[in-house]
Amino acid sequence: MHKVLITDDIGSAGLALLDAAHDVKYDVVKLPTREKMLEIIGEYDAVITRSGTPLTADVFAAARELKVAGRAGVGMDNVDIDAATLRGILVMNTPEANTLAATELTLTLMLAMCRYLPLANASIKRGEWTRSKFLGVQLHNKTLGVIGLGRIGSRVAIRCQAFGMKVIAYDPYLSEEVADRIHVQLVGDLDELLAAADIITVHTPLTDETRGMIGTREIARMKDGVYLVNCARGGIIEEQALYNGLVSGKIAGAAIDVYSSEPPRTDLLKQLLALDKVVATPHIGANTVEAQRDVAVQIVQQVIDALRGENFRNVVNLPFAEGVDYRSLAPYMSLAEKIGSLHMQLIQGRIGRVEVEFRGEEVEEHVKPLTVALLKGLLAPILSDAVNYVNAPRLAEERGIVVSQTRHPAAEDYSNVILCRVISTRETRLIGGALFLKMQPRIVLLDDFRIDALPNGPALIVSNQDVPGVIGKVGTLLGANNINIAEWRMGRREPGGMAMSYINIDAPTNDEVLAQLRALPMILEVRQVTV
Repeated sequence: MHKVLITDDIGSAGLALLDAAHDVKYDVVKLPTREKMLEIIGEYDAVITRSGTPLTADVFAAARELKVAGRAGVGMDNVDIDAATLRGILVMNTPEANTLAATELTLTLMLAMCRYLPLANASIKRGEWTRSKFLGVQLHNKTLGVIGLGRIGSRVAIRCQAFGMKVIAYDPYLSEEVADRIHVQLVGDLDELLAAADIITVHTPLTDETRGMIGTREIARMKDGVYLVNCARGGIIEEQALYNGLVSGKIAGAAIDVYSSEPPRTDLLKQLLALDKVVATPHIGANTVEAQRDVAVQIVQQVIDALRGENFRNVVNLPFAEGVDYRSLAPYMSLAEKIGSLHMQLIQGRIGRVEVEFRGEEVEEHVKPLTVALLKGLLAPILSDAVNYVNAPRLAEERGIVVSQTRHPAAEDYSNVILCRVISTRETRLIGGALFLKMQPRIVLLDDFRIDALPNGPALIVSNQDVPGVIGKVGTLLGANNINIAEWRMGRREPGGMAMSYINIDAPTNDEVLAQLRALPMILEVRQVTV
């Protein structure tokens, strides 16, 4: 039974999912103090929160059973992701659930800012009729500059084209092909966008790279009478520079939903919000009935799936590409893990380097997660449950293991192949694997022997001289010791040379049987593995 702690309001739809889960128990402790959180977190397998509860390093240190931390929403400001990663805890959010709500708020604020709607509304409610005071500007034929063409930025761009706007964008992590598909012109640098745009909207996360991205220098490069919109994160636009630009007239208007400190109580923010040119809302980008429902349902389902090991969507400390369904990738993850496990059980000496090669369109698209799975399999025989998909790269790094990855769009003999070479202080070994019918993992290469082996359960890997009688003598010896052979696969270099066998057995054997096998004159090496 999985135990889940809920620390913020996630709504009835989310709780209904938890109620329906036969293997989940949950407690709701709304907005616990730090002391209370440290007291209770140790007994839970998962925690679900919003922005009101900090998940800090000391909380994760006290969470001895915690496997999953779910943040209902896109922002991760209140979660110490590094601390969670070091402890092997999955951290997930819901980046898609409020996308449309944030997109529509951006458009709402843009229109309200350009047409002075808050001032006009307040004026008419005071009984005034002063139409001439509210001379706005149209969106049609204006150039919109989008900073960050991700989920929300791209949707804003598409919708603004319906107003007849020309849309340009700056996003150093996006290809021109992606921008072309939505008819957006990608500019080479931020300065080019600032100089060309009539209206600028920001849609980036708050990182060390984006903090203060729009400051005094950047505002000076903008057109006179520019309009700015920020529904992303407070701190991306320097608020003192924004205030100065509005007061000087350089900036004609600003629409803001997010602030460097929330609620906005500093003197600077109070002065900024008091300006008539500013349209402001209290961080309501996700505040729609539909978005709140979807966020709750999505985070609960993600946490349940992760606890069951069925899917790992939107895990921010796993190297999965956004939107990838883990279930479609799971067979390859399993194959990579089995290859890593085989290596650790076969290699002699201290491992110094792991070289992974991905051949084929399906595997080359998922280099990072498949490498992580391989490292997990490599370290699991020595670390057991202490290693998982989250901490495997760090644990490998701590042990001085250097990892390299290469990719090729086509494979030679199989449609998609994972090849892994492990180099230790004593030897180098090569193992290759593929999927048959896209579901069944097979080992297709052991060192330089081509085979077709099923990596499932206990097995004996036997190196021998390719002479008559080997199969008979090994089979007879195993039969005499009540060891049943499930499958025998063999590869050889040439007749009469060296051969290698992968022998699946129904149950592990003991050291005495292994010693008897090694004593056979044609046998060079026998290793027992379990994958």
